[in-house]
Amino acid sequence: MKKILLTILFITQIFANEIKDDELKAMIGQMVMVGFSSSDPNDKWVDQLAIDAKNRRLGGIMLLARNISSKANLKKLTSKFSTLNLPNKLFISIDEEGGNISRFKNFDDFLHFASAYEVGQKQNLSQAHKTYKSMATQLKSLNINLNFAPVVDVYNPKSSIIGQKNRAFSVNLDEVSAYASEFIRAFDEVGVLSVLKHFPGHGNAIKDTHKEKTVVNNYDFDELKPYFELIKRKQAKIVMIAHVFVPSLDDANPAIFSKQIVTNLLKGSLGFDGIAISDDLLMGAIKEHSLEERIVKSINAGVDIVLISEYFLNKSNSIKIANDTIYNAVKSGKIKENRIQDAYERIIKVKKLL
Repeated sequence: MKKILLTILFITQIFANEIKDDELKAMIGQMVMVGFSSSDPNDKWVDQLAIDAKNRRLGGIMLLARNISSKANLKKLTSKFSTLNLPNKLFISIDEEGGNISRFKNFDDFLHFASAYEVGQKQNLSQAHKTYKSMATQLKSLNINLNFAPVVDVYNPKSSIIGQKNRAFSVNLDEVSAYASEFIRAFDEVGVLSVLKHFPGHGNAIKDTHKEKTVVNNYDFDELKPYFELIKRKQAKIVMIAHVFVPSLDDANPAIFSKQIVTNLLKGSLGFDGIAISDDLLMGAIKEHSLEERIVKSINAGVDIVLISEYFLNKSNSIKIANDTIYNAVKSGKIKENRIQDAYERIIKVKKLL
């Protein structure tokens, strides 16, 4: 009898472990967001992305200009993802800041909006709210539920990627907070999520992290003010982590790999309880690391969603690479299981707002 009970217990443990393993894989899938090349809603790889989402290996997609051929085609493309019957909705995301940073700027059948700097200089807060409500309404009509904006970096005209592209609202960080607050409020009213970027501050970075290692030696701690204010007001739901090196915060790691910056500062000191998402992990600032290293390092730093802009990579695809890397890292002890649990809970809490 004792032998039978031990056998039953052993079998029960095996099945329990299998269920736990499936749950772990599903949690990991929510942590993966990818870009892809096609603008054709009938493309076989678009269908494959939908299959990956159904198989719980994908938590979101990112749209770029290459995914847009017309408004009608874009609606058909996004509807393939927005109509999926999933336990948790898929993030369908885009960069729509206005001005130079718009995936719609070369198309006449979309509404176009002023840059953040132009809004900050020429519009009062009430006018800015109307502008951003119109922007959010357009995205909502396209089945897009997440926008990588607003930029809450300080305006510095010497910055090649922020200031010189007019992506920041103001040199005054109180004004940055105020305009970003109206942006978020307008988007919330329409039902599209917004993302604060680029933590802990990219405005004083002269170089471009898309291309090369970027060190911010003149970092001003006031650059944290918009994050502090918007977190305190419960407006911050998703924050994008930059690839900048900020020696005054962490002299060994870029922000994306820094537990001190992501976990201790953002989630700890500032009290952020939402999603930390990486900037694109294929950017040049961290190119000396393999993609697998980038994924593990960023998650251990406190990043909840890894963003990878390309689907096809290294004779494989980014969904498989990301899922396998995270799963194997958990099984080998390189990533703690409770880090996955925490990320998953943060993601699902925000997705419930959709």
